[in-house]
Amino acid sequence: KWRQFQHLKVGLAHGPNKAQVLADPQYDIVLLNYDGIVWAMEQLRAKHDFDVLLCDELSLLKNIQSQRFKALKPMLETFKFRWGLTGTPASNGLMDLFGQVYTLDRGKRLGKYITHFRAKYFHQKPWDRYKYYISEAKAAELSETVSDLLMSVKPEEWLDLPPFVVVTRDVYLDTQLHAKFWKWYKDLEFQMITHCQDQTITATSAGVLTQKLRQLTSGAIYDENRNVIKFHDAKLDALSELVDELLGEPLIVAYSTDHERQRILERFPDAIALKGGMSQAETEYAVSAWNSGQASMLLMQHQTSMGLNLQFGGNVICWFSLTYNLQDFIQLNKRLHRSGQTKPVFCYLLSIKGSIDEEVAQILADKNVTQEQLLERLKCKILQQADT
Repeated sequence: KWRQFQHLKVGLAHGPNKAQVLADPQYDIVLLNYDGIVWAMEQLRAKHDFDVLLCDELSLLKNIQSQRFKALKPMLETFKFRWGLTGTPASNGLMDLFGQVYTLDRGKRLGKYITHFRAKYFHQKPWDRYKYYISEAKAAELSETVSDLLMSVKPEEWLDLPPFVVVTRDVYLDTQLHAKFWKWYKDLEFQMITHCQDQTITATSAGVLTQKLRQLTSGAIYDENRNVIKFHDAKLDALSELVDELLGEPLIVAYSTDHERQRILERFPDAIALKGGMSQAETEYAVSAWNSGQASMLLMQHQTSMGLNLQFGGNVICWFSLTYNLQDFIQLNKRLHRSGQTKPVFCYLLSIKGSIDEEVAQILADKNVTQEQLLERLKCKILQQADT
């Protein structure tokens, strides 16, 4: 596929021989994953002969408190060139930019300290001391500050991609369950405790509450001892209806928790699951089975999608339960909607009307507005520079 690069020697710094690969000068390019950064930077302190640091999925360095960022930070100056690529630079807001931009310019544009960065561009509100806000004027100023460093090119501007269609499918509870469900839901939502199935479910914080509510809409909840308490099969029934409508078309199902995967597999035992913690061989098998048409359903935990090419196995994805993480949402959808996809991609969202499902979808939409505004400003800046 890439004949113009076949003269380059590429080594993979992974597995038992990774130290020899990293140190071997015969390799023009050495590849490693983000989990290997801490180890690799320690190795390069003793011997370093690399010119370029290239970070695919640069957004994985947005957390400056992570071990990978702390290990990489003092070594940044040893590379002559630092490049980064990402389709989701600001998935959770413009605060995400600090670590990524620092990786590229070592603090030249946004400063060396995130506290100074926050003080310059963001503000808090008296009634909300846990969140930072940014005004339109400051967002524009921030975009201008980094515009000479960043370039935005949308795939649809240079690739002939098919349409991407989002379809929300309302999930309905049967009449016998409807009243019970909403009593459980409202008790948990407003009192942070509910009693059902001879069990008491409590939420100890707002974060735990949102997790419990999302689990409740999906049909089951973990109790304090990680036992699974089942409530309903409404979303499983909705998924079955979608499978019937697709008439054998392959389907990716995005899920969040282990009990969701287990319950889906009980309903669809022939499905193949792709989850966190799998070995490289297991991952390659699942990807190959999907792309070759051997798998009619691929279950994917939404955090595990980065770097995978799944556009050859199908064109339909269904979110059994949504995530708050815009990066995970976009990245997983883009496993199908990318170069090589020949059909329109349909993205189905299973949603219980009036529940937290709708709130999560709205939050994702709001986050995407912020990211799209950043990318649009960068695009406009690039066009202005081209004109001059």
